[in-house]
Amino acid sequence: MADRPVHLVVTCANRKTRVVPDHLRLGSLHEQRPGQRFATWASRLSTFDADRVAALDLYAGEHWQVARSLPATLPQTTKLWVCSAGYGLIAADTPVAPYAATFTAGEADSAGSSSAAMRDWWSRLNRWSGPDTHAPRSFTTLARQNPHAVVIAVLSEAYQRACADDLRQAADCLADREQLAIIGPPGRCPDIDDLIVPVTAALRPLVGGSLQALNVRAAAHLLTAAADDLSHANLRKLAEQATTTAPPDPSRRPIGQKLSDDALRDLIRHRLANGPTTATSLLRQLRQSGQSCEQSRFRTLFADVAAQVRR
Repeated sequence: MADRPVHLVVTCANRKTRVVPDHLRLGSLHEQRPGQRFATWASRLSTFDADRVAALDLYAGEHWQVARSLPATLPQTTKLWVCSAGYGLIAADTPVAPYAATFTAGEADSAGSSSAAMRDWWSRLNRWSGPDTHAPRSFTTLARQNPHAVVIAVLSEAYQRACADDLRQAADCLADREQLAIIGPPGRCPDIDDLIVPVTAALRPLVGGSLQALNVRAAAHLLTAAADDLSHANLRKLAEQATTTAPPDPSRRPIGQKLSDDALRDLIRHRLANGPTTATSLLRQLRQSGQSCEQSRFRTLFADVAAQVRR
């Protein structure tokens, strides 16, 4: 794969270098129906009078500072893309307006209140013409137009869940499935788990930085170590070796008992039946009882169960 072009897709960042107008915050929409809500959002992004800047220069923070440097770690011709809950898939040099939108559940500017709603929002972004009508709008189209390229996505759990259908289809559009790798937390989205290059907190002592930037820091380490072989199998092997040999993290608290998705859903459903509660409060109680769950995973499950209870 040494001479193949590389398309590198990274999760966007909440922090921005520009002030976000209230009108371009997803949480400001009042429409309830998904189609009307998305149409209003797309219209606002297209017509609102705001200065546009390249996406590369819009995002800020540790995650983005590492993300924007990733192409320089590779000798191959590499194009950087952004996976955005506001704009969809965009090239990093695309001019965009400051906005606030996320696939993380439970936030003021969340794209939806359940995993199904997040996936629906991503599919609508795929079908929207977006800020560059000539550019691919989905992983599937990117792979279909570049069947012999390498596609590496560095995605958080929430963005994996939202884009899972698209990523699965993209794998089928490449000449070889080894050309697609998703660097991020494993075991969170069964539909695409075979495509994951696993990143866990055990890598933090090796790659440094905060947990918020763990995925991109791990990606920088793995891409540098991989040299010319960017196949999924090689990246996965390197990630597993790095995890095994990483030094212990003295700052980590003891790991509690990890519950399955089904067990967590039952617990959330039981607590909600006894009265209103919040994801934050319930997660705190869970951890105090000696059990564990990452915040983003718990928020997603809580949102799913709460949506079911409301029906």
